[in-house]
Amino acid sequence: MKALPFRLKIALLSTLTSGLVLAGFGAAAWLLIYQQRLDGVDREIRSLSARHPGWFMNRPSSERLTSALEFTFGEERKEHVILQITDSSGVPGYRSPHWPADLDTAALGLTAPRKPGITRSGEESLRPPDAGGGPPWAGGGGPGPGGMGKGSPGRGRGPGALAFTTTPRFLTVETKASAWRLGVFGVDDTTLVLGVNFAEVQGELGHLRNGFLIALPIALALIGLGGWLVGGRALGPLKTIAETAETVTSRGLDQRIPTSHEDPEIDRVILVLNRMMDRLETSFRQAIRFSADASHELKTPLTIMHGELENALQAASPGSREQQVFSNLLEETHRLKSIVQSLLLLARADAGQLKLDLEELDLAAMLKDLLEDVRLLAAEQHLILEINLGTAAMVRADRSLLQASLFNLLSNAVKHNEPRGRIRVQLEARDHWVFLEVGNAGPGIPAQTRAKLFERFHRGDAARNRRLDGVGLGLSLAREIVRAHQGDLKLKESRPGWTAFELQLPERSEITSP
Repeated sequence: MKALPFRLKIALLSTLTSGLVLAGFGAAAWLLIYQQRLDGVDREIRSLSARHPGWFMNRPSSERLTSALEFTFGEERKEHVILQITDSSGVPGYRSPHWPADLDTAALGLTAPRKPGITRSGEESLRPPDAGGGPPWAGGGGPGPGGMGKGSPGRGRGPGALAFTTTPRFLTVETKASAWRLGVFGVDDTTLVLGVNFAEVQGELGHLRNGFLIALPIALALIGLGGWLVGGRALGPLKTIAETAETVTSRGLDQRIPTSHEDPEIDRVILVLNRMMDRLETSFRQAIRFSADASHELKTPLTIMHGELENALQAASPGSREQQVFSNLLEETHRLKSIVQSLLLLARADAGQLKLDLEELDLAAMLKDLLEDVRLLAAEQHLILEINLGTAAMVRADRSLLQASLFNLLSNAVKHNEPRGRIRVQLEARDHWVFLEVGNAGPGIPAQTRAKLFERFHRGDAARNRRLDGVGLGLSLAREIVRAHQGDLKLKESRPGWTAFELQLPERSEITSP
């Protein structure tokens, strides 16, 4: 599974974390608001029950209280409050006209739990001695409007004032038409169920919840965008480091990563990388200098050895053992000179000091001359040459170096071919570039060795014998020469039975000598 980009991880992590925090905060806030609104409705029910003790009077009194409540809440909200009074047997003595038909108090158990009655003055009974046969909450005052006489609990809270003898309880009930918050109150033998319409509160809370659910994705999207932007800004210095590191090559080891002066941590990383590049540049320069110096110093003794061996070979008796030894030594000396010359060219190319004597050349004509020598080599293995050079392809190049590069390609096509195989040489110019394809029959290059194909001194297993001349520097040298001409050399294809290399050079490019 492919790993997610670090910038995307930052955006997703910030979105996830913020989402969890906002969701938790929203849920807690909603529950708090819900509980506050619920407590407010309960207080309203308590207040209504405390201010209207006449609800426990007879039916006419209850009807007058219902009318008073409708007047208080307004005509449009007259159904906002409902009430029911039941006796000790649970039979409703009174219900408000708009009591919901599907609200069954008996089925819901809406009766106040019984316990001994207690007055506010601490008396055991709610029935005063002078109350006669009247209701126990009549106090001692006259009936007055709404049943609230002079001595009723609604007028005064003196020592004779009465209170509910049961602990009120509250619950929310859903009906088909609406939702109600009910309060259940009671005295010794009577229960009052007072309800307030709860649908509006639920509607408000629903709007609040829906608004939060709509705002949450928008907020998370903005947070994710912010995390993406912050991640991009944080990764900006790393992008600069990567871009600078990509431009560092053997010819550009002097490049360094610029410091940002914004983040001390990033500046510390840049400082460490720049110091590492200083050490690498020093080591690389020393290796190049050693290779160039060693190659240069070896040229003179090898030249002397070559001359002495030629003289000794001429002085030796024909067919003698000495002549055979001198001939072998001369061949090895010639091979050493070729290796030293290649190493010297590679060292100069690494240091960017490969001198190019540029001139305008016809690549097709140069190939025709080289192919004459290739035909002689191919005739020994009975190889078939397929040549398509097309029209003239003009380039600006160093003649001797480009010839060496081309000859390496052509000679490799002969060396690594199969008996009675074929070689194809195709040249074409397009889009201001010249493309040369050199292919040959053969077993192909194994996939595991293709990455090392242009490494120095690398030779395939099939080439690790003295029958095939070479030390593994030909392709490396050929590519460095082509790159010095602002071109490239690459393996185009390799499969069982066929291998092809492609060389490309700019057509008549303005190349300047390094």
